[in-house]
Amino acid sequence: MDASDDGASALEGNLLCAVPQLADPNFRRSVVLILDHGDAGALGLVLNQPLPHAMAEVAQSLGVRWTGDPEALARSGGPVEPMRGWVLHEGRGWDENAREVLPGVFLTTSVAPIQRSEEGIGGAFRMLFLLGYAGWGPGQLEGEMAQGSWVVVPLKSADGERALTPSWIFEADPADMWDEAFASIGVDPARLVGLSGFASGPTLAGPKFVH
Repeated sequence: MDASDDGASALEGNLLCAVPQLADPNFRRSVVLILDHGDAGALGLVLNQPLPHAMAEVAQSLGVRWTGDPEALARSGGPVEPMRGWVLHEGRGWDENAREVLPGVFLTTSVAPIQRSEEGIGGAFRMLFLLGYAGWGPGQLEGEMAQGSWVVVPLKSADGERALTPSWIFEADPADMWDEAFASIGVDPARLVGLSGFASGPTLAGPKFVH
């Protein structure tokens, strides 16, 4: 494995937070969980963009009944393939084909987790349903990182007062996620306005890339 592979794999399972000056409406103040990153490009899910679609309505359209939070909303995972559904959920065993993307957090395109919610496991089972995803072509994300468009925020087991854990994905209010993610690494996003090139530094950028 070469240095560029090391840098790419280091992004998977981490969050990317858009800097304040990123004006693209698809990613303004967004928090993106990176699922895949390599020579072919990158794929992630935006976590903090609720859609005006109640989960009860989404479940009904899928032929199942929603028994979770009646106010729960589906979320936009990104602008690519906006009708493609993804489920992030806690707990092993709800779908044998689910992929563990973080410790205890699984990803699937199956309705199995929503069906499990119908079976009444309620508060013991947490999940997010997202439509669409964020995608980058070869070298595109590296270019955006070099321009200072994103800040890497790690998701890890709690080892500090401000450290985020994988369960934070399900616990945080979407409206607060962006601020909380920056706070977890001790960064005030207001101080980033007007800066350029900072995302390649060791404090804010995490991995460096070899082109």
